[in-house]
Amino acid sequence: MIDAKRKALIFLSLAFILAIVTAGLILNEIKQAQTAMGETVKVASAKEDISSNKSINEDQVTWIEMPKSSVVSSFIQKESDLNKKIVLVDIKKGDVISKNMLRDNVDIPADHRVVLLNPTENVLIDEDVKPGDLVDIIVSTEEKEGLKTQRILKNVSVVSSETVETKDGNSQIIKVSLNVKDAEQLIHYQNKAKQIRVLLVNTVQDEKSEPANAPEKPAQQPAKQEKPKAPAQPATPAPKPEQPASKPAN
Repeated sequence: MIDAKRKALIFLSLAFILAIVTAGLILNEIKQAQTAMGETVKVASAKEDISSNKSINEDQVTWIEMPKSSVVSSFIQKESDLNKKIVLVDIKKGDVISKNMLRDNVDIPADHRVVLLNPTENVLIDEDVKPGDLVDIIVSTEEKEGLKTQRILKNVSVVSSETVETKDGNSQIIKVSLNVKDAEQLIHYQNKAKQIRVLLVNTVQDEKSEPANAPEKPAQQPAKQEKPKAPAQPATPAPKPEQPASKPAN
């Protein structure tokens, strides 16, 4: 009888301790949730209606407070995120502006097009590339004779770059500016080539190795050598006039 009471007392004590621990954990979670709900961040909201395909500036937005959450990361939170951006869709007054509503305003020639080079199984970017850099594009294709590797484009201008997370780690997405013919060629190889490599051009080294083309100077003709003059001959004295023969005296 005494052993049964002792066991019951032990079980009740353990249950009481577990109840206290569980209550403490629950209260801690509630406190953390309340703290998270209390934290807010500023996000961009349209101050007026903004039409699509128009540039956006700071005067067209206002900043509002929103509870901090994982969803907020997709919204515009910095003024710098609005620099050189174009609106993709119509935005109504009061709408919260997300990053996928905007795109970069790329300044390219009228006859150029922007081509995206994203990391895939056949596209490799060897080094970190920044806007304004120049790159060479080399492709490898399967031909009847075997694998053929060649440089198809040289000194291509990079207009934008972005680092994204992939299953293999961080990778880079770049956009390049090409004329229509070269853009068609690159897109063709993106679908056909076994591998495309993007190589950063060392512009400083290229400037040293490729001096400016200066007009060629005509080959200089060797100076004509003057023939040595013959030494001057001494002047021959003029012959003296003959004296008339003197007549004999008478």
